[in-house]
Parts: sequence; C-alpha cells; structure tokens
Amino acid sequence: MRSSKRHVTLPIGRIARLAYEIDGLRLECSKAAQVLVSRKTLDETELEECARLDDALARAHRILKGTVRSVMISRLNRRSRAR
Repeated sequence: MRSSKRHVTLPIGRIARLAYEIDGLRLECSKAAQVLVSRKTLDETELEECARLDDALARAHRILKGTVRSVMISRLNRRSRAR
C-alpha cells in the first residue's frame, strides 16, 4: 500500500528554532565582548576570536532564515496553485 502523502515532512519548526537559538548565541558573544572590553587589560586575541565566532554565527543565521523563508514561500505557492 502506498502512502497518501506527497511530501516528506521537513523539520521546518526545529530549524526555525535553531535559527532563534543562533540569535541567542550571538547575544552571548556580544556580552562576552563587552566583558572583554571592560577589563583593565584588553586581550585582543580573545576579542578577535569572539568577533570571528559572531561573524560565523551571523552567516549561519542569515542562511538558515533565508532558506526557511524560501521553503515556506514555495510551499505556500504550491498549495495556492493546487487549489
């Protein structure tokens, strides 16, 4: 017997939640950078590492958000054409 579902269920909700968690990680990077800057002696290496991590998280966040948005729009378009 064949399944009546046409599309596999994608974990869109979990991926959107992951994008939200990445945003939270970026906030933690920002707080860490504030602590580093407020110290009497600035450790430029740690600050640079913090900035690199934040940049990587920002890129991943943009990619995930854009891809989730694209998938959701294509699903909506398919559903509206099917009706």
